[in-house]
Formats: sequence, C-alpha cells, structure tokens
Amino acid sequence: MYFKQLFKHWTYQVFAPGTLLRRKYEAFKSLLAQDAIALELIADLEEMFYGKRLADRQRAVWMTNQLSNAVGTMAGQLMEMNPTRYMDLPEYFRKIDFYVRMGMELEQPEVGPPYILSLEEAASFPLLAGGKAANLGRAKVHGKVPVPPGFVITANAFNYFIDFNGLNEHIEERLRQMEVGDRDLLARLTAEMQELILASEVPEEIARGIRFGVSEIIDGDDCIAVRSSALAEDGEISFAGQYASELNVPPNDVLEAYKRVLAGKYCPRAVSYRISNGLTDSQTAMAVLVLPMVDADTAGVVYSQDPDCRGKEAIGVYGVSGLGHGLVDGSVSPDKAILTREETPRIDNECSPDTRGLPSEETLVKLAQLAMQLETALGAPQDIEWAEDVTGKLFILQSRPLQLEREDAVSDHESLSVTPLLDELECASTGVGCGEIYYASSGERIAMIPPGAVVVTPSLKPSLLTFIGHMNGVISRTGSRASHFASVARECGVPVLVGDLGEALKSGQLVTVDGTHGAVYEGCVEVIMTRSQKAKQVSKRVVEQYAKVAPIAVKLNLTDPQADDFSPMGCKSLHDVVRFCHERAVNEMFSIMDKRGRGLHAAKRLQTNLPLVMYILDLGGGIFGNAKEGKTISPYDIKSRPMWALWYGLADERVKWSNKLTHMDWEEFDKVSGGIFSFDSKLLASYALISEDYLHLMVRFGYHFSVVDAMCCPDAGANYVNFRFKGGGAGFDQRLLRLEFIRQILECYGFETETRGDMIDARCARLNENETQRMLVRLGYLMAVTRLMDMRLTSEEQILDEVKKFVKEAENRDE
Repeated sequence: MYFKQLFKHWTYQVFAPGTLLRRKYEAFKSLLAQDAIALELIADLEEMFYGKRLADRQRAVWMTNQLSNAVGTMAGQLMEMNPTRYMDLPEYFRKIDFYVRMGMELEQPEVGPPYILSLEEAASFPLLAGGKAANLGRAKVHGKVPVPPGFVITANAFNYFIDFNGLNEHIEERLRQMEVGDRDLLARLTAEMQELILASEVPEEIARGIRFGVSEIIDGDDCIAVRSSALAEDGEISFAGQYASELNVPPNDVLEAYKRVLAGKYCPRAVSYRISNGLTDSQTAMAVLVLPMVDADTAGVVYSQDPDCRGKEAIGVYGVSGLGHGLVDGSVSPDKAILTREETPRIDNECSPDTRGLPSEETLVKLAQLAMQLETALGAPQDIEWAEDVTGKLFILQSRPLQLEREDAVSDHESLSVTPLLDELECASTGVGCGEIYYASSGERIAMIPPGAVVVTPSLKPSLLTFIGHMNGVISRTGSRASHFASVARECGVPVLVGDLGEALKSGQLVTVDGTHGAVYEGCVEVIMTRSQKAKQVSKRVVEQYAKVAPIAVKLNLTDPQADDFSPMGCKSLHDVVRFCHERAVNEMFSIMDKRGRGLHAAKRLQTNLPLVMYILDLGGGIFGNAKEGKTISPYDIKSRPMWALWYGLADERVKWSNKLTHMDWEEFDKVSGGIFSFDSKLLASYALISEDYLHLMVRFGYHFSVVDAMCCPDAGANYVNFRFKGGGAGFDQRLLRLEFIRQILECYGFETETRGDMIDARCARLNENETQRMLVRLGYLMAVTRLMDMRLTSEEQILDEVKKFVKEAENRDE
C-alpha cells in the first residue's frame, strides 16, 4: 500500500505538480477537520479520566474509539501530504492504538448456566449470587443464624435474559450517552432501558427454575419477597436503597416481579450511584434473591457497632412495628435500644430512653448476640436487617458490611462561643458541611437541588440519593441512621441530622451542619468545618479505572516542535500523534511550493495597481465563478477570506508604492535572467494558493521574501496564521534591525515569534474568524510598510519610534 502511495506521489510530483498541490490541500483540510474532532474528544475524555465528569464506561469506550478513528485519519492524511517523510508514523500509531483499545476493552458477560442457586450454594459463589444473597448465604452457613429458606436467580441469568431478548445493543446505545450531570437525559435513558426489560420475555430455562424454586420455599399461595442482589451490592460499596425489592408477591406473579427487579437496575439513582463509584454496567449484573415473606410483628436493623452512644463499644437495635420497609426508606423514625458488647449484652438505659415499640428484652439480647456472631463469622462489623414474626420467631433477612463513620468526622472540636440555631438533633451521618438552605419537599424540587446546598426534607427518601453529590448537608424531620439514605450519606461523608426543625431555618439561609454533634449554626463556622463548599471528592475507583489508559490516550508529551523527540518515535499517546500530525501538516503547507513555483501552470495573474507580479492558483472556492475564465483576475474577483483580508492590509492606500520599482525576486533575477526572463515570469513572481478559507502566499519583495500560510473559517479550532520573513538588500545589521521591528509588532498583536539569523517565524492560532481576519489585515499592512525599511534603519532607537508610530497608525485604521 505504501509503495503504491509513494509511486502515485512521485508521478504527480513529476508529471502533474498542480494536481499534487490540490491533493495536498485536500488532505490538509481533512486533517484539520479530524484535528478539531480529536481535540474535542480529548478534552471530554480528560474530564472523564480525571473524574471531572461522571459518565458511563461505555461512553468512554465509544469516545476513545472515535478518537482512535480521528487520529488514524490524521496520520493517513499526513502520509498523503508527504509519504516519503512519514512512512514510520502509521506503525507507531497502530501500536499506541492497540494498547488504548486493550485498556478500554470491557469484560464480556457470562450467559451460561447455572441460572438458579440455593441460598447455601450462594455463600460460595458471590460472582453468581451477588452481594446480598452471598452474604445471607454465608450468614446461614457460617454464622449459624436463623435465615428463611430461599434461592437465587443468578447474574448469569440476567446476562442471558438480556442476550436472549436482543437487548445488548439497545442498552449499550443508551449507556454511551449516559452522563450523571445531565438529569433530564439520565431520566429519559434509564426509563427507556427499564421499558425494554419490562417488555421482554423471561427465557423458559430461567422461568422453569424460578417456578420450581418458589414451590420449594412456600406452601400453597403464601407470598414471597423478590429482592435485588447485584454483583457489587452489599460489599465495599453498599448500594443501600438503590435497587428495587418486591414484597408480598403472589407466586403466580413471580416472573413479572423478577423483571421489575431487573428493570430496577436501571433506575436513575442506581445508575448515577454506580457510575459515581467507578463501576461498569457488567460489574453490577443483577442477581435476584427470592425468600418467603415473613409475617412480621416487628422488624428493623441492628448495627453490631453503633457509635451513637458509647462510641463503637455498643450495639444499636432499631425497630418499628410490622415490616421494616418504612424504617429503611427513611419515612418512619424508629424506636431504638443500645446494648453493651458483652457475652450477655445488657440494655443501656441511659442511651435507650424509649424501647416500647421494640421486641421484648429477651429478643433484643438475642439480636445483639446474633450481631456479634455475624461480625465474627463475616469478619467485619455488620449492618443487619431482622424481623420477628407473630409467633415470636426471629429471622435475619440481610447482613452487609457496616458503613462506619469517616475517622476525620467523629473527632470532637473545641468549645464554641457561637449559639446554634438548632441542637440536640439525631445524628444519622456524621461530618460537617456548609451551604445555603434548600427545601426539597417534592420530586420536582428534588430534581432542582443546586450544588453545595444544605437540603431540608420531610423524610430521608431514597429518591434524594440521585443528587447526593450536590449536597453539603441534609436536615430531615423524620428518618434515622438506619435508613438507606443515611448509609450512603456516610459513605459520601455528607452530614445528616434528623429532628424537629420548627421555624428556625429559612430558604437561602447560609448554615453549617454539624453532623457530629447534632447542631446547626448560622453562617459558615470555620472552626468546625471539616468540609466547606468544595466539590465532593471523586471516588478513587472512578480515576483508577482509567489509570492505565489515560497516559497513552490523552496525556500530551510532545510539547516542543524543535525537540529531537518530536517525531513518530517520540509519540507516546494518541494526543501526541494529534499534536505531531497537526504541527507537521502546517509545516508541509508552509513549504508547499519551491521558489520556482512548480505546479502554477493553471494560475491566473493578479491585475493590480501595486507594482507586484503575482499569480494566483485557485484550489477551490477561492475566486468568484464569473472570474474562472481567462488568464487574469482582479482583487475584486477574490472570494478567499484569508487572501482578501491580507490583501486589504497590503493594499492600504496610506502605503506609498513606487511604480518605477517592480517587486519580484531580484536575487534570482540577478542569477539567471541574463535578459532571458521578463519581469512577469512565473519563475520570479509572487504567488498565492487559495481556497474559500485557505491561503498560502509567497511574496517576493526584491531581496527578501515573506510567506503567509493561513486558515480562516468559522471553526476557531482550525484557524491559524503562520508567517515567515527573510532576507533584504541592506547590510546584515540593518536587516536585523528591521527584523527586530517586525518582531515587536507581531508580539504586540499576540503572535509567537522565533528569530534565526535574518529570518523570523511567527504564529498565532485558534482565533475566531473575525479575529483571524483582523490579524491578516494587520499582517498585510506590516508587510507593505516594511518592504524597504531595512534601507533606512540605522539604530535601535529608531525602532522604538517606528514601533510607536506603526501601532498608532494601525489603531487609527482599526477604528
């Protein structure tokens, strides 16, 4: 392929140089278009890779593939421009691209059996049973605690369900668009995914196992509970309250309940929580736990270590009458009892003022013993759900690692002289936050919670979890530390208080929430603030998942085009390839023509009052249609934006030109003319290659020349102006004085400059269309003013006067 490309390039170079110019220009335009796309993608990926923007991993994979395609096209177009110079570039690009794609590759889900596990089997297979079911299985097998009979529909069954119904592409398409910060988009996409699942069919291989499992754990028409047990649930990350559970499900409705739990995987708060914790969709495949319903007389939560009283040397039992659903969803404030962590626990009456809604003291002691038993068996403090049925039989329904308070949040602070607005509130989650009061009393108000708010709410409802990243604190009238919301708040370090607020707080009021001591203060109290309105610390998992791919995808190493390693071999990332291709492509266009103007046989001479011999080659769209016939054009036939702007400055009526002096390449004329060449020869003339938004101009002013290469279009990211000035007819010192004048003017206008001998290179880039045109007008005027300046400059003092004069005249012209 490369030999074919080389042969074609050499053929055009020898036999059709004009065609080669056009091909080179078209490749350059294509490269610039892909450069703009690549830089946008890199900016978005950097935000994702470094945790500034939270998006699904599928979106990052898709965007990385788009980046690879754009960079590959850039490398190909640079090869098209000059295949002999960049033959090794594709090899280095493919190597980087291989490692980027490998680093972003997602694990393919398992779709084969087993689809059903017993609760005892679940204890040994957490990657099939999910966290909740595996933990409950371990509690039964290793903890020897009373657990209802049950079975698990595995994560493989979920994967097979998705595959069987052909939902993979539909779900991936929506995950590619998923960003946590876009609430409306998140709500729409998750609703669409839930609808896809609810409208699908449970494969018979799975349905048969579910029906048999239900018949094994209940008698007759007894109801069942169908509960989520996603792979990452109830582990290091709790997912408390994120997923759906179906209670009191009739046996005949079990398949529909199963689909509703699967669909719950894609509710907005669960997706937002998953992404915020750096987990992929496949890492949270949904297993489902099926248990018989317990006819609960009382139910609640036990913390095997409860810091609410006596530090961590206590066990907290929280309970309500009937099912515990109202407790964990934060809508009911429970009764609580604190027990000692002794072999035979005792109720601490000082910390347990009211235990009337709880089971008997005997049951409370039994619960405390079971909590310590599970803590030992499972190797960590536990957060346990329990229920006592109407016959007095006790059951453990769930056990997961307890989300302990952040160490920096529970320490005491020094005495305060300021009086709190509210105090003696219950601490559901410790920590300190400062922000403005925002009342979230409805779903619509919840969706509009501003970043950094202190949210006041009637209850700790799970719907608040979608926006927990916006909260600096929460104050609720009802709820407790046993709620799902409080559990997640402790993970995130958001202080949560519960109690009677009265009329103490007004919307928009700036307050400090002290979740450690149960108080609310006016304003931001610095002495107790462990956190202010800083953005919440991004989960380390979000950044860690991209730690290996970020350096080879978006990190920029090639920063100095003059460095020895600014080469294909020096490219260490896709960003480096983008930088290399753009820089070298612009250089290729800057030197697109040799001094002999090969390829200008189709050029038209510019008819102008200026004493310039100039030929213009239209690459497409550079001149108006009615001027395409004939061998000459006038400045009014020029349609090219950059050429028109430069000519406007070059032909400024305030610059006086001598008609006795024709500006061409006098040095070349002296060497080769011998009377053979006329003054209007293309060999000695100035020339321009133009399109609607591109200009490459070589202007020959006697013994010096100027080169301008510019792009001027509506896309600011593609715009640039490159300028080179070299030579002169005066002595070397005088040429350097003129060069210093030009340097000062260009830098005044914002160009970056570099001087070597009697040559200066200048560049500006990424200005909008109007600013780029203004730069070209100024540059044209500068070229006209300085064409013979070296002949009259004799000192550095003159330069200062000339610079002031030029800037003043330019300002008057701009006005």
